[in-house]
Amino acid sequence: MKIKAIFMDLDGTLLNSSHTVSEILKDKLQELQSKGVKVFISTGRSYVASEPFIKEIGIIEPVITYNGARITDPVTGSIIYENSIEARNVERLIRISREKGIHLNLYTDDKLYIEKESEEGIAYSNKAKMPYILQDFDDFIGNTSTKGLFLASNEKLKKLKEELEKEVEDIYFVFSQPTYLEVLNKGVNKGNAVKEMMKRYGLSEDEVMTFGDQWNDFQMLRTVKYGYLMGNASDDLKKEFPADRITLSNDEDGIYHIIKDIEIE
Repeated sequence: MKIKAIFMDLDGTLLNSSHTVSEILKDKLQELQSKGVKVFISTGRSYVASEPFIKEIGIIEPVITYNGARITDPVTGSIIYENSIEARNVERLIRISREKGIHLNLYTDDKLYIEKESEEGIAYSNKAKMPYILQDFDDFIGNTSTKGLFLASNEKLKKLKEELEKEVEDIYFVFSQPTYLEVLNKGVNKGNAVKEMMKRYGLSEDEVMTFGDQWNDFQMLRTVKYGYLMGNASDDLKKEFPADRITLSNDEDGIYHIIKDIEIE
């Protein structure tokens, strides 16, 4: 195989359980970049929360953030693409959050906003290393948002997802963690963002590898010939992939296990 590009999710994929990149993986990615392989991040995180790892590895290709809702050039800091949730749907999300008492994050201009301090919201902010801004969500009425994120137990969010998918047709709901329900504009997902980058760089499906561990990575993994699910993924998600497309876990350097033998002509 001749691989020209690699797209990687961050949490649970590139990052191990300590939220760091192993030295052996970092060295290999930097080696591949020096030989012309394009290395991309494709994450549900904001750019701000992804930037430390972008700088650590030395990534210069556009960074897919917010599950594909925004793409940023890490060299210039300019926004290449953005597809935000429409204002009328932001208002719906705020209403639903208040009615059901489920924590909601909203994101605008790469900043995180919450309406009330909650255990879930504070834990998320600390984990993502992204400070939150406390704001009355009435101020968001009439405005768009890059994405929304509901935080609650998996059981509560599964029920919420079922209800919302029946009620709302022009928003996309997907889990990025069992306790994180992502809310995106219709048509936004990592798979479409990867396709956009492949088109931009003239890459074919058999020249690209993708790596992920959650349902929000599903389209990205299915978009190319060499899409690999991490060994730490859920059993339900593993059922969707053949054994030769499931690598080791993020704590076992699952990405390195696959890319270590890539040959560069």
